[in-house]
Order: sequence, then C-alpha cells, then structure tokens
Amino acid sequence: MPATTIDQIILNWFNTDFGTNFSGGIVGNILAIALAFFMTIVLAGIIGYEREYHGHNAGLRTHILIALGSALIMTISIYGFRVWDASASSSAAGSNRDPARLAAQVITGIGFLGAGAIVQNGISVRGLTTATTIWMCMAIGLCCGSGNYVIATAATLIAMVALINLRRVEKFASKKNPILTIVFSSDSNCLKDILATAARYGITLHNTSTEIVNYQDQPALRMSCRLSYHTQANVLPFVEELRGTIRPLEINVSTIS
Repeated sequence: MPATTIDQIILNWFNTDFGTNFSGGIVGNILAIALAFFMTIVLAGIIGYEREYHGHNAGLRTHILIALGSALIMTISIYGFRVWDASASSSAAGSNRDPARLAAQVITGIGFLGAGAIVQNGISVRGLTTATTIWMCMAIGLCCGSGNYVIATAATLIAMVALINLRRVEKFASKKNPILTIVFSSDSNCLKDILATAARYGITLHNTSTEIVNYQDQPALRMSCRLSYHTQANVLPFVEELRGTIRPLEINVSTIS
C-alpha cells in the first residue's frame, strides 16, 4: 500500500471539513483552493522579490502572476470539469479525463515568456536566470494548485539557496573567464595585432564574435571574446598594451578584480 504523504493528509483534512464533514467537504474544498492560491503568492513572491531586489525587469508582480495563473489552470484542470464528468457515462470522460493535460500546456507556453526575458549582446547573454525563475514559479504554481504544498515549499527554499548563496560561487567562476570587449574603427585591421599580443602574455581568446555597431554616429566594429589565462596579473597589462598599440575606440574587461 503506498505511503500517505503530508500533502495528502492536509488535503484529506480540508476535504472532510477538518474531520467533521459538516458540509460534505464543500467548505473544506474551497478553503483548500484558497490555501493553494495563498501558498502560490507567498512562495512565488519570495523568488520574485529576489529578482526585483536585484533590478530585473521581471520582478515581484510578474513572478506572482505567472505562478498564480499556473495554479489557477491546475485548479481548473482538477476541479473545473467535474460538472462534465457528472453528466458523462462511467466509461467516457468521467473515467478517462487526465487533469495533467491542461497543466502540460502551461509548461510549453511559459517558454514564450521566458524567451522574452533573454537578451544577447555579443557573447554576453543576460536574463537566463530570470527566465529560469519564471519557469520555476510556473512549476511552483502547478505544485500548489495540485495540492503539493510541501514539495512547492521545499523547491522554493532550494531555489533561493541557488539564487543567493551560489551567487558568490558564480562570480568567482566568472573571474576565470572574463569577457573582453573592444570597439574599433570599421576600417581597422587589428585582429592580427590582438592575437599576437594575447599570445605574448599567455592569453587565449575563445568564443569570439564581432558585430557592426554605431559608435558616436560612426560605423564601428565591436569584438567580444572570453579570455583564458595562466596568470591573472597578465590581463591588465595586456589590455593596457592593446590600448596603446591598436588605439581602440573603447576597451574593457569584465569581472577582473
């Protein structure tokens, strides 16, 4: 016999009117749905607040609404078609209806919202974490809407650990592969000089991309690449030598400290 989970105990307690069955489970069922929406708002709000605090476009309201919409669809999928089940024969919709079908469409559809949060600039990609938290809040909404409150709470706590405590680890790792961005005149032929200078300092350029940009109303080329090096102390002298030899319009290296 399968073990009874905490969530099942909670739902059974609500659906039996807290053990009294005074309304046939109607009042308890309504309160269980209200609890699902409340848990959705609280848990998604925690993640949304973290995004809002760090200045991301998809913040508190966006994450709450996405999670709440997901919880609503899950709730409708479970409870919203019972009137059709009652009028169907036992061998038709009443026994074959799958509550996960409607919820499955949410998983696919939320990808469009997540894609809108991702912005690529050269080799630098921004918004991936926010797109992931949007998807995470969708999953939390589905969990709460289906009555899996403990799972949703545990997932939220783990997500917050990843968002907050692993930020330092991510910053440390990014220092090992900083991004070099150089803007130079469109008629300049300095790529050979850049590669020769990098080789002299023991630096390797990889994931290189170039694009035409408008710099002070003039066409220019912007080159972005990641640096791999043996000694971090060589990076700043490398950048300063490039500044003096190829005379770029703009040059900077990210996450060097």
